[in-house]
Amino acid sequence: MIDRFYLPFQSARDYQDPGMQKWMGFYLSEHTGSLSEEKNRVDFSTDLNPVEKLHLLSQLYVGQLKGSFVVKEKRQKATIIGEVRELSHQTLSIRTNEGYRSIELEDILEIRLWEEGVYD
Repeated sequence: MIDRFYLPFQSARDYQDPGMQKWMGFYLSEHTGSLSEEKNRVDFSTDLNPVEKLHLLSQLYVGQLKGSFVVKEKRQKATIIGEVRELSHQTLSIRTNEGYRSIELEDILEIRLWEEGVYD
């Protein structure tokens, strides 16, 4: 116990500090906030390395086949369906129904062959 004999008021001299109890509300709000952040987190991991991406994209480019591409866009995942029209080591151009899209290779998370009738 801390000796507070020098304080003028009896209530201040007899005060008992609640210790960690006073921090419990702060802990709970921080813990709840971190849990909600974890729930809203989007996983941008990919199993494809740059060489595999280029290999799959070149097959789609040469065969002029439609592909389904899951890409990272503005902290969200987006799916783009179209044909690869131009391909370089950093970017590719995809022709979609809405027009052409330029995408960085590092933003591609998944690549799939688009089969007519299966996804429509």
